[in-house]
Amino acid sequence: MDGPEFRRLRDLPGKRIVGDIRLAPRSDISAAWEAKDIPIANADGVDARMTIQLVTETGAKTINVKVPGVGPICRLEVDSRPHRPASRSHKHALRTVDCPRDNLKRDVVDRPELSGRPLKEVFDAFCRMAQITHEGTLILPPDLDGM
Repeated sequence: MDGPEFRRLRDLPGKRIVGDIRLAPRSDISAAWEAKDIPIANADGVDARMTIQLVTETGAKTINVKVPGVGPICRLEVDSRPHRPASRSHKHALRTVDCPRDNLKRDVVDRPELSGRPLKEVFDAFCRMAQITHEGTLILPPDLDGM
């Protein structure tokens, strides 16, 4: 996938996630909760999959979209590690065919307006930016609601 193909998919209207999304512990010893391989239906038939992660110890939130066989194509990180020149809240996007292999380092844009926001707000903002309609509910355990 190259930059124009990515932008076409990103800007394609009518993308949908059908059903509830429920975060679960990543492992018995991890402070991370996640929902993996969430299919994003789209008119082009691209097999796009979302992963949502919340690290309770730091409050870091990550929404990553990948295409199997290609790799990551975009990622939103909020209250995470800074990726210079961007701050702790930023968005990565695919620019060239090499970007997935390089972990999307070429196109990083600051998103400071999302800092400190709970995961549900971050998820809603990501869906608006990517023109994705979620036909369901993002379900967090009660002790994580508001994180």
